[in-house]
Amino acid sequence: MPAQDSNPTAPSSPAAPPDDADAAARALRDAGAARNRAQLQAQLVPAWYGPSAAALLTAYSVGMGLAHADGTAGLWTWAGLPAILLGLGLARLRKRSTGVLVGPSGARKRAITLTVLAVVLLVWGLCLLLGLGVPATVAVTGTTLGLGIWVHSARQNLTVERKLREHV
Repeated sequence: MPAQDSNPTAPSSPAAPPDDADAAARALRDAGAARNRAQLQAQLVPAWYGPSAAALLTAYSVGMGLAHADGTAGLWTWAGLPAILLGLGLARLRKRSTGVLVGPSGARKRAITLTVLAVVLLVWGLCLLLGLGVPATVAVTGTTLGLGIWVHSARQNLTVERKLREHV
């Protein structure tokens, strides 16, 4: 059996020099910053989404209001089915364009649903209080929802862009 070297200068276990530890810590910080930046960029809403959603909701609701005024609301509901499918397609395309297919959590979805319901009821009630009638109320409510989506998209982009500038 060979004799063990008892030289105190010989390392008994390979230890990383302090420069390597600092480099590793910097690399971990850089990787974390890159991950955070990618998560923020995935939250950006494409510029076409807000105006497209607003135009789609406005066109559908104005058409529904006019059809209701003519007494053909049932027919417009079926004719509007492609508009609803187009809206769902726009939402899916928006998710695909960001590269993130994971949707909001259940709690976030419930909060969004309750907020949208509250806005619809508020606008609907206000329109009826002003005496606009059902056709105009339907058109105004849909237009308000469409513009709300557009404003929300623009606000979200401003917030994300501000956060990206802060992390640079």
